[in-house]
Amino acid sequence: MKKTLRFLIVLFTCTLTVQCAQQQMRRQVRESRTVVLDIGHYYAPGRGGQGARTPDASQGGALEECEFWYKYAGEVKKAIEQAGYKCVVINRGDTPADPTLAACAKETGVLHVKTPQPTAIYLSRHHPKRMAVGILSADYALDWKPAAVIFLHLNSDSDTWRTSYKGAFYCNQVGVPMATTMAEHMNRTLFNQSMPNGGFPCGVIIRTDGRRGGGDWLNTCNDSWVPAIITEIAFLSNPQHARYLNTPANARRFARAIGEGAVRYLRNR
Repeated sequence: MKKTLRFLIVLFTCTLTVQCAQQQMRRQVRESRTVVLDIGHYYAPGRGGQGARTPDASQGGALEECEFWYKYAGEVKKAIEQAGYKCVVINRGDTPADPTLAACAKETGVLHVKTPQPTAIYLSRHHPKRMAVGILSADYALDWKPAAVIFLHLNSDSDTWRTSYKGAFYCNQVGVPMATTMAEHMNRTLFNQSMPNGGFPCGVIIRTDGRRGGGDWLNTCNDSWVPAIITEIAFLSNPQHARYLNTPANARRFARAIGEGAVRYLRNR
């Protein structure tokens, strides 16, 4: 009887401790005014950006997602900071060797995690059951105790030109309200207006399936109750999207819409 009682007391104490820790993390997230942006993938010297890319340069020029976001992450950051929030921009690699991209990184204030092997799978420091390529970026983002993390990406579903429109904000469970707000803002201000999208709205997809498609980047943030989003909303294999994003004014408009959508969520959370 005494052993059973002791066991129940220990079990109750452990449960209470876990609940208190979770409440503290949730409160920390609610009170935070910091947003972390992660520039997707990384730059390899001699090979350029290592993300999705256009099939060729026929639609106004060649585009690659990592290189795109080195140029335009600063616009997302401006939209967030002009609303009174702190914004940190990171990347899992090292400073790009390309001088133009390096200058953009410096101007934006990109902090480089300098992952020893950018293509290797690592365990999360914050939540060791999570593992993925690029997860050190998620860990570093959580070090900032953020209100939200946004992984800046572009999509591609073909090595040849293909008109695909069904882009989405991929998110973790706690990020659904944020992703929904950002998608609504994108639909209201950009899609099928200045940006062609064939009548298809921006979607929201919950991603929890481990290492696939950044799942454990999102899960790591979810384990800390931090809303996290991957911006897979424009297709570099879509000639209309490629032409749109190859125009600097449109690229800035697109980037700012992401930042504005995040601000709308933060102001109403």
